[in-house]
Amino acid sequence: MEAIRRYPLGFAHRPVTVRVRSPPCGASGDDPATQALLLTSPDRADEWDGIRRLRVGWDLAKDSGKLGLWLIGATGNVATTVAVGLAALRRGLHAPHGMMTERPPLSGLPLRNLADFVIGGHEIAGRTALQAAESLMRDSRIFDRELLDNVAPDLRAYQKNIKTGCTLGCGPAITRLASRDHANARTTARAFVDRSRKDLRDFRRRHKLDRVVVINVASTEPRFAAKKSHANWSALEKALLNKTSPLPASSLYAIAAIEEGMPYVNFTPSLGGNVTAIRQLAELRGVPIMGADGKTGETLLKSVLAPMFRDRNLPIDSWVGHNVLGNGDGLVLDSAANKSSKLDTKNGVIGSITGYRPQVRTTIEYVESLGDWKTAWDHVHFRGFLDTRMTLQFVWQGCDSILAAPLVLDLARLADYHASMNRGGVMTHLACYFKSPMGVKEHAFGAQVQLLVDYASHDLDTTAKPNATPMQKNKSRSRTPRKP
Repeated sequence: MEAIRRYPLGFAHRPVTVRVRSPPCGASGDDPATQALLLTSPDRADEWDGIRRLRVGWDLAKDSGKLGLWLIGATGNVATTVAVGLAALRRGLHAPHGMMTERPPLSGLPLRNLADFVIGGHEIAGRTALQAAESLMRDSRIFDRELLDNVAPDLRAYQKNIKTGCTLGCGPAITRLASRDHANARTTARAFVDRSRKDLRDFRRRHKLDRVVVINVASTEPRFAAKKSHANWSALEKALLNKTSPLPASSLYAIAAIEEGMPYVNFTPSLGGNVTAIRQLAELRGVPIMGADGKTGETLLKSVLAPMFRDRNLPIDSWVGHNVLGNGDGLVLDSAANKSSKLDTKNGVIGSITGYRPQVRTTIEYVESLGDWKTAWDHVHFRGFLDTRMTLQFVWQGCDSILAAPLVLDLARLADYHASMNRGGVMTHLACYFKSPMGVKEHAFGAQVQLLVDYASHDLDTTAKPNATPMQKNKSRSRTPRKP
């Protein structure tokens, strides 16, 4: 038996029709008759398990209330743009450009409505979200007065949900930015994790949230060398009690989120959840995690263009990129220690795609007057037929926070959906959002997008074709979405 249900999705409340197949003979899936059927027919067991999972996901999308989005770096430029953008989309003031979840096949999944988001976060700087938005309007000209006047009530509500973060293991460049009271307080890692957990619990209870997704959009921390205690969770758990923190703040936020059963996404090059022991914890608790370093500009283009050279058999001799940017991120990256983390994720992409290592050189310079804008000049030297050397040059100029914000909203929705399906661990299907995706060696953008398309298509096909054979399902998964 099939029931047709229609649910509102997306900020525009677009309905989607899904067919949900009931269990055999109307059973719950746990009765003896159904269990006997599943034991004697493995194919039917896989089919029913997939349908049951999807029904749970769709029921959550329909029946549950709000989703909390907790942003680390809550009044930084990216988080502020997320807050402004979310408020603007809910009012229908702008279209959701840059959001992959607003296009098929992702838009066919039962993703959380943007109107049901509640945002909060941790912050070390003293400025408010409204002050940060005013600064972006004045210095970077990415908002106008009318927009800010419209969303000001939302920013004030957001401000009430912001708590003081910490600077443990963040280095002097970030510590100097900490103007909130007690942000630089010395404490044990465990004490801060417990305080963060309380902040997250209070946020969830106060707003009666179904789930909270934690996303790190704070400034880039310096490199952090792995230690023996990072190899397994039992050792790391003990090390959290030491006077000196065994991890930087980004990883402590990750532990707090995972211990609270909340998905954690690291949109920065910082260490975050990319520690063996933390990944073990996430697997043990069944909590989704992913990172690292959002792919929004120059590296996005590298991951698109490098496969072209590889597939056309045009050897790359060198790829040199010079980046200039302003804003707080640029200021922090002016520190050599913090810059090294960023360069690690940017420099590894070309060689991983081509299969060999051309000369790659990337520089990043802070130019205060640019505000939230960044420019990349790239020079690619490659060889063609008869070893003739040729050149590709391009300039990418974009607004850092405008490029990042829609991806943060996408990641919140997709992490929420993944958790609603009782799935945990590393979300490798989200690789296309990151420069250095956890658990994924593939860096070609098209191949990474296909991972996400296959993930969505698998879930949609399981419901749309409950009686399909494995061969039919595999064939349907290989389809790419039609161009709009």
